[in-house]
Amino acid sequence: MCNESPRGQHHHPHHGRRETVGCFPFNPQQMHKMMHMAKGFMRGFMGSHIPHNVEDLGDSYLITIPLAGRTKDEVKVSLINKHLNIKAEKPKIPEKENIKEEEKEQESPQECCGPMSFKGFTFIDVNMDIPLPADADTDTIVSKMANGLLKVTFGKKPPKNIDVSEN
Repeated sequence: MCNESPRGQHHHPHHGRRETVGCFPFNPQQMHKMMHMAKGFMRGFMGSHIPHNVEDLGDSYLITIPLAGRTKDEVKVSLINKHLNIKAEKPKIPEKENIKEEEKEQESPQECCGPMSFKGFTFIDVNMDIPLPADADTDTIVSKMANGLLKVTFGKKPPKNIDVSEN
């Protein structure tokens, strides 16, 4: 419990009693700064990579990339050296912009640690390369965007047999 920790208690000089000032071994006012640093670290660690699926469907492949909040016009797909390059800017969300403005107006050290919110994901600019399988038929690539999912399908090329000769 926080109240039992000597680090979380301080002696009040006028009342001769101990007061609990927090449960954390660090200044709670620094929490906002620490969370911002952690997000920056993870963004740098992950880059603009988004988890995706590559499925072998037998005679073709399906790559699925979640791109929530984007439309087909905001997503660019290109082929570079047997790699799919996916580019998409982070979407502009009017509700989020309004919240940011309100937070700036109300920001105070006590509010940084008040009702906490946890974001399971954040919108980022995407610029990622996905290597294609060796047997990918790049002439048959088709991409479709629907319900926040980019789906890229392409066929397979049969292996080219090479005759082995004797000298």
